[in-house]
Amino acid sequence: MKRGFYILILVYTIFLSCSNDDKLLDDKYVRGVRLTNNYAEKTNDDTFLRYILNDDYIITGVHKVKIKPDISKKEDSITVKKEKPPGKKPKEKNKKIKREIESDSIEIKYRRYHFIGLPEEITNQIITLPKREGFDRLIQQQEATLEILEEKLISREDIGGKVYKDIAIDYLAQIDNHLKFIEFYNERLYDAYLKLVIEAKQLDRSIEEEYNTVYGKINSSTVKDSVDVERLAVLEKKYTSHKELLKTLLDWNLKLKDFQNSTDDFKILKDRNIAETFEMYKNKTSQKEVIHYLEIRLADLFHNTIKSIE
Repeated sequence: MKRGFYILILVYTIFLSCSNDDKLLDDKYVRGVRLTNNYAEKTNDDTFLRYILNDDYIITGVHKVKIKPDISKKEDSITVKKEKPPGKKPKEKNKKIKREIESDSIEIKYRRYHFIGLPEEITNQIITLPKREGFDRLIQQQEATLEILEEKLISREDIGGKVYKDIAIDYLAQIDNHLKFIEFYNERLYDAYLKLVIEAKQLDRSIEEEYNTVYGKINSSTVKDSVDVERLAVLEKKYTSHKELLKTLLDWNLKLKDFQNSTDDFKILKDRNIAETFEMYKNKTSQKEVIHYLEIRLADLFHNTIKSIE
């Protein structure tokens, strides 16, 4: 009787020492004398005793068990799902789109031209070349080749790849041919200017010699011939106007770069005659004929300039 009383007191003490949420386990285990979490954290001692009871609740064994002091009971634990910060998926999506864009990019090289990007981006750069290179007026007036290639470029943008690149190369080859013509055109204009200056100097000497001859004849004659007098008046007027033309030509002192970077009257002159000159260029007309054609247009420009000054 006395022994049973002590056993009851021991069991009661064990139950008091357990936390409120400790219960008898199905396999007759009961926790006892467990250290608190605070104590365990400070001392790193996470040992507690586990008592084994029989069906009569008599202690038949004691086990020492180690656990982490901050481990919560399974029934009290709550699993918190870590959420990904907002915007992370869109960022990965953006990276995927960027990779796709980069994979669709193409590179095109032709002589001095070099393009890298999506087909529509390259098209926008290529089709502005005629204006940037200075022959957009030619395209508007006569040349249809680039317009056809431009339409093909735009229609093949979605296809991309070799098909698009081949058309782009064809377009750039045409640009290169046009650039050669523009170079030819500027050089022939400069040649025409130099030829005009040389001929103006020769004509000036010729008029001056004729004028001096008629003037001397009139002065040496006792009786002045009316025909010579009229002729001298014409020569004097011609000589004066031609001197003005020659002076203008020499004062302008034009260089090749002035035709390459022409503005105002010279740009108008070039735009007006570019289609006809390009036709001669395509037909392999001799340079002599081209220069003669342009020289006449230049002479008209200089005469009109002198008239406007007067």
